[in-house]
Amino acid sequence: MTTKWDALVPSTLRKDKIAVTIYRPDTWDCPMPVIVMGHGIGAIKAGGLSPFATAFNSAGYAAVTFDYIGFGASEGFPRNFLNVNDQLQDFRDVLKWIRAAGKENWVDASNIVAWGTSFGGMHVTALMSEDHSLKAGIAQCPLVDGFAGSMQMPLIRSLQLTATAITDVVGALFGAKEPQYLDLTSDGSRLALMASQEVAEGWARIAPENGEEWPNILAGRSLFSIMTCRPILKIHKSTRPYLIVLPTWDHEASLDAAEECVKRAPLGEGLRVAGGHFDLYKGGPSFEVNVKGQLEFLKRVLSK
Repeated sequence: MTTKWDALVPSTLRKDKIAVTIYRPDTWDCPMPVIVMGHGIGAIKAGGLSPFATAFNSAGYAAVTFDYIGFGASEGFPRNFLNVNDQLQDFRDVLKWIRAAGKENWVDASNIVAWGTSFGGMHVTALMSEDHSLKAGIAQCPLVDGFAGSMQMPLIRSLQLTATAITDVVGALFGAKEPQYLDLTSDGSRLALMASQEVAEGWARIAPENGEEWPNILAGRSLFSIMTCRPILKIHKSTRPYLIVLPTWDHEASLDAAEECVKRAPLGEGLRVAGGHFDLYKGGPSFEVNVKGQLEFLKRVLSK
């Protein structure tokens, strides 16, 4: 069983607060390893992370999920605007909060794992290169190279999205009150960052079970931040075990780059599972084998 509660974490970039949810096993009686979990592009902690967090609880680990500033339950404006460096700082701030004094009764600060899914894998890859106090890292179906991810998008869609991004930037320069938003997902019948029937079905799998509002939008200017972020280029600096869960195919993040990241990370490991990008989540055909592999990895690295 799991005990769950919410908290607000100070942001070092601004006065806004980062919303976190702590998952802890009911049977806890001593400090335990903590898995800190970052979600994918435009996603919120209420959508699809709970099944992983409760699985970690069942193995005796605590888990902490969070919303990036401007998304979900976190504070911040404009809403649904992604800046890669700012989101990485949000991740750092949550890690700092977990390591801070006053949590020694449930946090084993020597056994903290950074975990990311999809775009969250971008941040975990960066953290593995810089935060050598982490015990390990896990990224599933990750985007580890923004440039490579951008290059696999169909040209026409890329040009249409770029036009929206430029319009948003120009609007911001002239004082527009709201960003020019683009749709995050669609079934392929309309323009979106991720557009296919596979995406529509996968997105439905991670819809918030608690009914929390989840706008299917992203500020257009966010795209420029993504394309220039390439944490794979620094992963050779990592010193801790890094598990990357690789689907059989991936139309949303560059699978080639993720496979290359496994090779470049000094202690990189790849876990191959069947299916595509969204098949790793609960309701997908690879969820159980995905979780099993992650738990086996954690048992091995956290016991050292």
